[in-house]
Amino acid sequence: MKKLFLLFILLVSSFVGHAAECNAQKDPMLELLSQELMRNFKTLKKQKPPVYYLSYQLKILKELNLIAVAGDLSQNTRGSFGWLDVDARVGNAQTDNTHELKGFWNKYRLEGGVVPSDPTAQRALRHLLWSSTQEAVEKAQDDYNNVVSNKQVSSASLDPSDDFVPPQKQLFCQTHPEVTYDRQEIASRLKEVSSLVKEYDFIDKSAFEFSLSQEDTFFVSSVGSRLRTPRILGRYFFMIQAQTPEGMILERSVIYDGVKMEDFPSLETMKQDFARMAQELKALLAAPAMEPYTGPVILKNRASGVFFHEILGHRLEGHRQKSDSFGQTFTNRVGKQVVSPVLNVSDNPLLSHFQGVPLRGYYLFDDEGNPAQNVTLIEKGILKNFLMSSSPIKNFPKSNGHGRKELGYRAVSRMGNTIITPVKAVSYEELEQQLLAEIKRQNKPYGLIIEDISGGFTMTETSAPQAFKVNPLLVYKIYPDGHKEIVRGVDLVGTPLTSFSKVIAAADDYAVFNGSCGAESGWVPVSAVSPSILVSEMEVEKVHKNPSKPPIMRPPYVEKSSQGGKK
Repeated sequence: MKKLFLLFILLVSSFVGHAAECNAQKDPMLELLSQELMRNFKTLKKQKPPVYYLSYQLKILKELNLIAVAGDLSQNTRGSFGWLDVDARVGNAQTDNTHELKGFWNKYRLEGGVVPSDPTAQRALRHLLWSSTQEAVEKAQDDYNNVVSNKQVSSASLDPSDDFVPPQKQLFCQTHPEVTYDRQEIASRLKEVSSLVKEYDFIDKSAFEFSLSQEDTFFVSSVGSRLRTPRILGRYFFMIQAQTPEGMILERSVIYDGVKMEDFPSLETMKQDFARMAQELKALLAAPAMEPYTGPVILKNRASGVFFHEILGHRLEGHRQKSDSFGQTFTNRVGKQVVSPVLNVSDNPLLSHFQGVPLRGYYLFDDEGNPAQNVTLIEKGILKNFLMSSSPIKNFPKSNGHGRKELGYRAVSRMGNTIITPVKAVSYEELEQQLLAEIKRQNKPYGLIIEDISGGFTMTETSAPQAFKVNPLLVYKIYPDGHKEIVRGVDLVGTPLTSFSKVIAAADDYAVFNGSCGAESGWVPVSAVSPSILVSEMEVEKVHKNPSKPPIMRPPYVEKSSQGGKK
């Protein structure tokens, strides 16, 4: 059973100035990569079976990581490395080595290797390009022969579309802006905020981290594309956990996004946010555990973004409509209503910020060299389009710039910046009033407000039920008279078609979820922008409990005069 997991990894970054344009035809690295690719391709396209398309993607990364524990810095490291991916396609665009093998799980890994530590070491890099291309082609030829054999003994595919549409030639070159950060200031903040755990004896685990990753991506292909694109990702991430006597793990966290150093909140704000997290965690420890429930629910804005990404987004990825192994929930529903008519959904990787918040799913070119596009997926509840890579499907013959991957993987269609907009929005206060009215209409004792979600999984294969489970972190019961009570131990479960058809209203309180999403092509950075939504009926079940007991001993740094009190 395949599960698609979503991990919350939020970003934060510091820039000075703007990315600078460069010449794709004269950039030294692009020139070297292109020369070697064309030299190799000249020979390989004459082989039997032939290589009909070849691309190189080379990433050079510089990273910084700082971690603090209870007021001390436990890690303060920086490093750099590079990685090469070689994508060789054997056969022809109609049928090539990537074609689905019936009865086998498709292979999404690419050949490649670690780039020499000195990028100017041309002989070493040329040797890597030569050897990695050789290995990639040998594997691609073996895979293609297996595809030919498999097609002779397998049933016909439901979608006979070609395996590939080679991207058009693209030339683009952009270098990094100057990046500045004060390691001492970052370390000081981490130490001061992390020292606050000493005041709360109920906190079992905590994490106080800052990371910054600077990527320089070079892409060349046999159609003549030359692309150089910069990217900076980072994060401030604070998290605390506690465990109930019966084994339930409870968690609160906060993350800060920014583009410039002045975008980050002050140290005092960080400390206030930590205090709020701690009080929420304390309240969760004392809260009653939820029983199974079905009824009206509000998903708050950021939680709603996670929900739409996880449950809807994966089902709108083009390659899932083509593969016989996936459930194809929406494949034959283009032009039909698939979600509530109160909603519009699009995916726009070209959007770098929303209301001043940087979006992690921003990019200008996808990992196949196609320009990113803003794609309208759903309009007033009606399905209009799919997220497309260079692998066409029936009635959608070309890419719309959503072929994405992690290092070492082959690109498939993936989300970027998923944007949910209501056809008609109300204020959040009005949305809560509608929730209270729905509770009374259904004669329910209470409804739920989901404040925060950590992630979850959705099953999309035909071998598994087309269902989902997401894991809320902060949930409130709201009673008909409007008073609220915090509860714990909630998992949301259901099926997508039913759940999305029951969205009855949405607010105008947009918020951003920035994260990383894992699927066949590895982990990719993503974002979702969504308002709060009201769902007339959702199902809640009890969470899985950790079989281990809470820690026997308290952490050595906990102060005796703790604000949290003894467990």
